[in-house]
Amino acid sequence: MSAPVKPWRVILKAIVLFCVLNIVLAPLYPWLSNHEVYNHILPGRLRFPWIQKQIAYSVNLYEDMDAMFSSHILAAGDKPADEFRVLFLGDSSFWGDGIAASDTLTEQVNRLDLRTCRNQRIVAYNLAMPSLYVMKDLLFLNRGVQYKPDLIVWGVTLRSLSYSNSNDDLLLPSHPDEALALITRYKINIPTDSLKPGTVWNRTLWAGRVNLRKLFILQESGLTWTATGIDGIVTTTRQALVGNDVNPKDFNMLHASTITAGQLMFDVLNAGDDLARPAPILILNEPIFIATGNSSRKYYNAYYPRTPYDEYRKFLSDWAQSRGQPYIDAWNSIPPGEFTDTPFHLTPDGEKQLASILVPSILQLSCQGGQ
Repeated sequence: MSAPVKPWRVILKAIVLFCVLNIVLAPLYPWLSNHEVYNHILPGRLRFPWIQKQIAYSVNLYEDMDAMFSSHILAAGDKPADEFRVLFLGDSSFWGDGIAASDTLTEQVNRLDLRTCRNQRIVAYNLAMPSLYVMKDLLFLNRGVQYKPDLIVWGVTLRSLSYSNSNDDLLLPSHPDEALALITRYKINIPTDSLKPGTVWNRTLWAGRVNLRKLFILQESGLTWTATGIDGIVTTTRQALVGNDVNPKDFNMLHASTITAGQLMFDVLNAGDDLARPAPILILNEPIFIATGNSSRKYYNAYYPRTPYDEYRKFLSDWAQSRGQPYIDAWNSIPPGEFTDTPFHLTPDGEKQLASILVPSILQLSCQGGQ
């Protein structure tokens, strides 16, 4: 008769097997992130996956930049010789919150079928992601430069460029090693308390099980997305117009009577210039909704009092002029009726108008270089 198996030995073997499998199979997840159905079986997406309100054939996957890029049309293959590649960085307005992917700013630019002086096709790619934070954009640029861009268009606004907004983001804490490397390399003056370097445990399958589930959801939703083109919530514009009356107690309001140039993250923009080189960066001060109702003599909208926003515009203009930085100040260029649920989000017609504002500068810069 064989000796009875002792329970503690079974438990110990299970623990050892669990640990070994997590370590041995740890490289599986990065491999899956870089080998998706997109750009192979299915076409790549026009923008990064992101969804906040309900499932719309997409999923939030900000924890995995490899998977985000692998699902993007930018990763479809080598850059064609006749393509002048333009990457767009920015917040939810550039991403296209509330509108279809086919109506976003980059697709409005692509519809114009622009050509460079050398007859290259000008093709725009949407690398924006909801979140008003330029340091987040810098991480996307750090990944995006491997795709050989010829021009970067970077949308900014006071909130995204302000140091006071430094912790309002999900991306950096999910990619601490990459964020800390950029912060150290360029001596960027932002808090790093929330950035904890990755550990061996963080790289196990068990620690990444939630991300793995999201990755499979993204693949599973691919067929439906391909058939419908739906990857986000499309709002009915006239039902979601931003309010014309300004309440100074609005939780989004920038509660400052004045600002200084030192409160703006120009060091992040400088770092972007270095990362993108030799491709130039065109800085765009994004359009904002300008209210005309109650309290509008003191406030532009529910985000910005007039005085600090005017100061911001001057500081940004002075910075761009001192560096010879390509710059467009489009702050009041879009009619109020083309904004939807925030002072930044535009209707498809608003995006079309903004594209036409960008075209002359894109054409001018496209005739000066290219990789």
